[in-house]
Amino acid sequence: MKSRVLVVVALLGALVACTPQPTGPKVLDREATAEDTLPDSVSLSGVDVQVEPGSARLLANYDDVKYFAARSTTAGTACLIVVPAGLPERWVTGCAAVGMSGRIVTVTSVDGSESTFVNDGADTSRPEFKGLTKIHDNVLISPR
Repeated sequence: MKSRVLVVVALLGALVACTPQPTGPKVLDREATAEDTLPDSVSLSGVDVQVEPGSARLLANYDDVKYFAARSTTAGTACLIVVPAGLPERWVTGCAAVGMSGRIVTVTSVDGSESTFVNDGADTSRPEFKGLTKIHDNVLISPR
């Protein structure tokens, strides 16, 4: 009986090891450009998230707000950084596990608007995204 249990445990371990782990939206894999540089007002030191230095990528510049994606230093985690152009010191960020579902993270800005970071290929027609505006393949926003 012990040998059967060991075989099952070994097979489950091999299956988990062979299962592809989520890596996050492909936009995080592209080469950085000058546009991807975070504004000086965005200081991630001392913030309760661990953004991987140099990993930010500009996703959209919409209605005077810049939306950046970044990798976290925690494996399998990605971040959304939202920077209003007129008030760049009021930037917000949130990080969460990429997982296999559509939504990665939603952040709420000072004005009460919400920005949602989604995985590649997320079905944004699902009820959970109703009322949101798609401004990039990976970003949906609520009206202000």
